[in-house]
Amino acid sequence: MAEKSGETLCAGCHKAIGMKWVVALDQKWHRYCFCCDTCKMPIDSRKSFFFDKGLRTCVDCAKKEDPTVGQAKTCQGCGDGIDKAWVIGLGSTWHSNCFKCAECSRVIDPKEKFFKVEVDGKNVPKCSDCKVTKGVAGLDVKEKVCAGCEKEIDSAWVVALSKHWHHDCFKCSHCSRKIDSKEKFLTNLGKPICMGCNNDHFRSKCTVCGKPIAGTSLVYKESSFHHACVNCYVCDKAFEVGDHENIRVVNGKDFKHADCKK
Repeated sequence: MAEKSGETLCAGCHKAIGMKWVVALDQKWHRYCFCCDTCKMPIDSRKSFFFDKGLRTCVDCAKKEDPTVGQAKTCQGCGDGIDKAWVIGLGSTWHSNCFKCAECSRVIDPKEKFFKVEVDGKNVPKCSDCKVTKGVAGLDVKEKVCAGCEKEIDSAWVVALSKHWHHDCFKCSHCSRKIDSKEKFLTNLGKPICMGCNNDHFRSKCTVCGKPIAGTSLVYKESSFHHACVNCYVCDKAFEVGDHENIRVVNGKDFKHADCKK
């Protein structure tokens, strides 16, 4: 659980926790914040509860949907019994640490996208980064070449820009920082650019505040402006998106609304 200035923060409300808390899902919570997402009542951390698709469900609510809840359960991953919290995936119950990718062994969050594959006759999950695309376009994993280092890929990979990349090779072409496959990125000359570098080096910046401009802007000669950073020199009101047809330039430097008189 993240801490700030020496204070432990609640995983539910993200506010400071005093002297007492509940420990569940490897995090700390206020007693009233660790509650069932169905009935909104606090969950006793000493009892079993469900955690499926990012939602917490107390045993009472779970029994309304499935009368067998509370019976002994076995983890589909390790085969051992489950005596406390678990996740439900692929129609089976798992210890949270056992629900992991069959390819890279990364623990999969039930909220993220994953795929079903069969290993030794059992259905197991595979994360979206490692999903096997064998047979697609006639390609086998051993035939894939990394677009970054041009070496063969023999394990997990990232698919981006219609190419395959080693995880460590899919990085910003400007700062060389590794780009997580789940984060947003842009391209420049067909190469990936992280959002930070795009904002700092490739996106137009406002002449007034110096910050990157996203979307439409006011442009005059070689300068660009956020609408909100430029005021009409007559009425002193900021311009709004869509005001382009109603803006006039006076004295080669001042902006004004067309209907403002001075």
